[in-house]
Amino acid sequence: MIDKSYLFSIILYLSKSVHAAQAYPDYHKMFDLPLTRLHARILRITAVEGILHIGVIGNHFVIGESSYLDTDKLFPKRLLRELRDRGIEKISFKDGLTYVELKQFVLFLSSGKETAQNRKWENISYGILTTFDDSSLPSRALTHSLPKSHILSGATNVVKDILSAIGRGTGGVSIQNGRDIVDNVMKGLHQDNFLISRLTRLQDHDDYTVTHSLNVCTMVLAQAIRIGIQENKVREIGLAALLHDVGKIQIPREILHKPGKLDATEFAQVAEHSVDGANILRKLDCGSKLPMIVCFEHHVKYNLCGYPKVSYRNPLNIASYMTQIADVYDALRTNRPYRKSLSLETSITIMREGRGTDFEPVLFDNFMEIIALVESENTENGAETSETASPCAPSPS
Repeated sequence: MIDKSYLFSIILYLSKSVHAAQAYPDYHKMFDLPLTRLHARILRITAVEGILHIGVIGNHFVIGESSYLDTDKLFPKRLLRELRDRGIEKISFKDGLTYVELKQFVLFLSSGKETAQNRKWENISYGILTTFDDSSLPSRALTHSLPKSHILSGATNVVKDILSAIGRGTGGVSIQNGRDIVDNVMKGLHQDNFLISRLTRLQDHDDYTVTHSLNVCTMVLAQAIRIGIQENKVREIGLAALLHDVGKIQIPREILHKPGKLDATEFAQVAEHSVDGANILRKLDCGSKLPMIVCFEHHVKYNLCGYPKVSYRNPLNIASYMTQIADVYDALRTNRPYRKSLSLETSITIMREGRGTDFEPVLFDNFMEIIALVESENTENGAETSETASPCAPSPS
């Protein structure tokens, strides 16, 4: 994994290059120096990854799975503001990027004279997150031309086996099975526009954690694909989302399935599942630390409230933000021991109250666009809607 500070240096050198271009002619050494360093860093990453994405999400810069918030005096606020003003929420650099092409792009960014839709480069792409790379989104035409996906067959049983094996401390083979599930879900998202809604209707009252984990994994993958995260990082994020509730294997079944409200002691026991799960995953080879991080952070809110209590003020991992949003949505939209599933309208109303406090606002809006797309197509095709129930504040999901 590439060091987070190294990734941050790419943002800094991009900022220095753009602002040097505004102050010096393009042949001046004060322009050439930061641009040369920026080019070298991009080449180092694209030589390995094939492509490098830089995203602007709210007041964050995002590279890969790393999120950078305005908490450092070096943070390039001016570049963030200028990109947003130009309508640029994402920049992608492909392997093979030349110095000349990068120079032209930096001069374009520094000019402020054209919109983001009017220029094209061979190895650079840019635009807005929700429309940036439509080829990576499920296509209605593709859906109608391919047979229905059968990836759901047996998936819940596989996830159940994964969680059980991890609980027994024999997680090696199970982690690979988890990766296979993620790969299959990613394929299904490309082939089947209705995969998300079908998953959420698979709810099995006795295996809530299992089907919930699969639902959350699918919705997180859909958002990660939509905002253009690199494919190998999407797989890491999907595995992390799949395993986010692994700590619940240590909670007594009678508490997990209690039909009434939890008392303070029971709630505290459920709230331990984030830390318990992170400790379990810390001992396993998951390919990266991301599953452990997401497991620990997925109940920490955007304003850093929630649980477990954290003392750091840095932003959470972007995968944690996405997992938290999908986690709450699925908890509201599926049957629970203490209530029936809530309607789409009620669920969205409840969640909107947490926009900017519980949930990272830009990712929340993006997620709601995905849900609106899925629900509108379900309506067009006569899909069933969930049973309406009274509003109810979600318990630990």
